[in-house]
Amino acid sequence: MGKIGLAVTPADPSLVYATIEADKEERGFYRSANQGESWERRNEYISGGTGPHYYQEIEASPTDPLRVYQMDVFVHVTRDGGKTFTNTETGKEKHSDNHALWIDPDDGDHLLVGTDAGLYESFDEGVSWRHFPNLPISQFYRVALDNSLPFFNVLGGAQDLGTLFGPSRTLNRDGVRNQDWYVPLGADGYHVAFDPVDPQTFYLEWQNGNVMRYDRRTMELQDIKPQPAPGEPPERWNWDTPIMISPHNSARVYVGSQRLWRSEDRGDSWTAISGDLTRNLNRYEMKLQGRVWSVDDLYDHDAMSVYSTITHISESPVSEGVIYIGTDDGLIQVTENGGAKWRKAATLSGVPKDAFINDVEASQHDPKTVFVAADAHKNGDYSPHIFMSTDRGRSWKSIRGDLPDGTTVWALEQDHMNADLLFAGTEFGIYFSPNRGENWYRFTGGAPTISFREIKLHRRDNDLVGASFGRGFYILDDYSALREITPAILEEKGKLFPVRDAWWYIPYQPMQSPGQPTLGSSAFRRENPPFGATFTYHIGEDLQSAKTARREKEKELRKDGKDIPFPGWDTLKAEARESEPQVLLVVRDAGGNPVRRLSGVAKKGLHRTSWDLRLSVPDPINLEKPDFISPWSDQPKGPLANPGKYSVELVLVSSRGTEKLSGPQEFNVRPLPAASDGTEFDQVTRFQAEVAEMSRKMGGFAKEIERARDRLNHIRAALLETPATELSYFERLDQLSTRLEELSENLSGDSVRKEKAEPVELSLQMRLGRVAWIHWDTTQLPTKTQKSAIAVVADDFGAFQAELREYLVQDLAQFEADLEAAGAPWTPGRRL
Repeated sequence: MGKIGLAVTPADPSLVYATIEADKEERGFYRSANQGESWERRNEYISGGTGPHYYQEIEASPTDPLRVYQMDVFVHVTRDGGKTFTNTETGKEKHSDNHALWIDPDDGDHLLVGTDAGLYESFDEGVSWRHFPNLPISQFYRVALDNSLPFFNVLGGAQDLGTLFGPSRTLNRDGVRNQDWYVPLGADGYHVAFDPVDPQTFYLEWQNGNVMRYDRRTMELQDIKPQPAPGEPPERWNWDTPIMISPHNSARVYVGSQRLWRSEDRGDSWTAISGDLTRNLNRYEMKLQGRVWSVDDLYDHDAMSVYSTITHISESPVSEGVIYIGTDDGLIQVTENGGAKWRKAATLSGVPKDAFINDVEASQHDPKTVFVAADAHKNGDYSPHIFMSTDRGRSWKSIRGDLPDGTTVWALEQDHMNADLLFAGTEFGIYFSPNRGENWYRFTGGAPTISFREIKLHRRDNDLVGASFGRGFYILDDYSALREITPAILEEKGKLFPVRDAWWYIPYQPMQSPGQPTLGSSAFRRENPPFGATFTYHIGEDLQSAKTARREKEKELRKDGKDIPFPGWDTLKAEARESEPQVLLVVRDAGGNPVRRLSGVAKKGLHRTSWDLRLSVPDPINLEKPDFISPWSDQPKGPLANPGKYSVELVLVSSRGTEKLSGPQEFNVRPLPAASDGTEFDQVTRFQAEVAEMSRKMGGFAKEIERARDRLNHIRAALLETPATELSYFERLDQLSTRLEELSENLSGDSVRKEKAEPVELSLQMRLGRVAWIHWDTTQLPTKTQKSAIAVVADDFGAFQAELREYLVQDLAQFEADLEAAGAPWTPGRRL
């Protein structure tokens, strides 16, 4: 007797249903009408497809005592208590492989089903289905990264979702969306690899060694699975067959069965470069639960990997022909001459001899160094077994360091610039070690504490990508700061780390407004990393004002129940006048001219701030925060900075003065490869800067008109309280008001016609604003119409400035002076 599924129905609590894995004569669907006192076999059926090891779950209807569902590849239902079963769905409108089922207690036709592709809902008992596409719950085993520009793509093998292809980030404002991904190959997805020279070509597989080559240009697959010669024994392919492209020749591909195969022509032909590299064990001769069982017993090997197979391949990137393989039965083997001769590596101390070799990684730096991760959880040993050899496997040293007990390690990576920097994908998250395994630190910045079956480093962009088993992919953007973090640096007051070059472009809006509102809440997306140049810095201690520091000390005294001393009036007065310290990131152009100041975080720890590659916002300063921002409203922004070389400094500004903490760090702002060679970009940014300066001045004048309007309103109220003035002052005030509205109309447009929804003559701000609104979101040269509009504005704006200055400095100021002489109450803006 094997796996058993049970169900009890609230519709008749005396009924108990069971689906039982057993010998053919006894297996099947059983029912008890007396709470399990006795049983009746109703049907021979048990879970089909990949067998009870993967399924064998049943659910009974809460309202119909005779209706029971059994889940496997499809959902089967009996309506007569198990005598007969039928399918509820065909699989064409819902993914197969069903594992969890909920039945609405108030509506038996309302079902929720959990499958290998996520969650589905039916309101007609499986005739039609709705998928929930906003749940990021894909189970990825493997991941590969290409070298596309400007951003790399991700290729991943997933549990029964096939192999998925998608971008690491996009050029649009909504980020990475469902529709940015597609599935080039179905079934289960496992090892994957990109051609490092041609990112349009990649290698992928479905289970048991069915290796394919994919051409993204034609969307065509080519079968390249190696075939044994006539008379040779059958190949044993792992369910997750390893694939590797040689770091020395992009046309050289390796795959592993029980022996290693090599192709020099991208898989068109193959040569076996080894014999059997495994222990060649017969699993029917191995002990289970303490003894060897009959070959006719309940082995459930269907849809599972065969045994004694190669699980991982690694060729040294610094020594061609030095190749390591690991097997599922505990062996590590190495060749130093491209497969002409092989030898077994030394055993791993303290590791069961038949442990599964999860990963083998040749060093990025040393031709004799290799790293290994072994997995013995099938033996009940969940220890983190990771080792390093500096003599090509002749001896091993444990590098588990202080990794927690019970943390199975799935994957290892070594940084290509700092040989001591290691990364580990484990059963409970991703770790890094800055000292080659002496100490390990788990990433906590949003990465879940679940299984990461594989990790990869994008060695061009310095990104870390993790394939999680249940939450999709995670990317740590630009981990390069980890190469420099040392205890000494962490003690510094502030440290600014190297800056990755930034791509210069305009993120486009793929839908009507950001956030995909048209698609509703069911559409999945994840935001892109912040646009522009990202600055990573560390603050060694909280940078506090005297008041904040005093309160922190008082908090400790209060916690200990001690008296808190009165600080003194002079201290309190000084605190009241002191501003909080600010951390600033000052961006300079190639000539050393400051182009932007960004506010940073003044707290202890590692922080990031991004520059959007724009100059400062020219709009008038507004300290009020709007209660509501519509989804199609943009935040204020400045014109584009020019592509080129820049630098950034970390600066502390406080009441005690200004202190440079770190920097400068240089970086480049680069136009997209698809853009022009950049010879005209300076014309684009010069034009935008010219528009920005006009916009700055016009915004200021518009605010001055608002202030003048407010001054006039206060003056009108003050006239009532100043009987010493002549009544003609009211006429003078009306004349000033009329003149101000004429100036406002010239600058901002006819408010009367706007209010009546009638077309208005283009004002200065309307002409200028349209150019800024559109052209600041493009890297193209301005059109003739845009240039003409700015020329018109430039001609008229000079005269307008003179008129408004005359009005404010002479006319309005004189009227306010006359009020002051007449003893009028104070009004805003009047000189005292």
